[in-house]
Amino acid sequence: MDSSVHQLLVEAGTLLLVGMSFVFVFLTILIAAVHGITLFCKRFPEPATPHPSSAVPVVSQQNDAGQPSPQVVAAITAAIHQYRQTK
Repeated sequence: MDSSVHQLLVEAGTLLLVGMSFVFVFLTILIAAVHGITLFCKRFPEPATPHPSSAVPVVSQQNDAGQPSPQVVAAITAAIHQYRQTK
């Protein structure tokens, strides 16, 4: 019985070392891939395009009385009208 316990402990230790090695190698590859992607993105940046919302002036959505501004009301009315036309 003593040899079976010894054999089980050796097998458990081997499984532990194989599992830990696999996780270590996987995480090392993952970190290398992230660094590679970072270098790629720094070397080939995305072309700068203006954000669509940056060209639109910022308009307050409410006036001093807390009511929606006329521009917001007009936009909502136009959206409802367009929605009803497509139905």
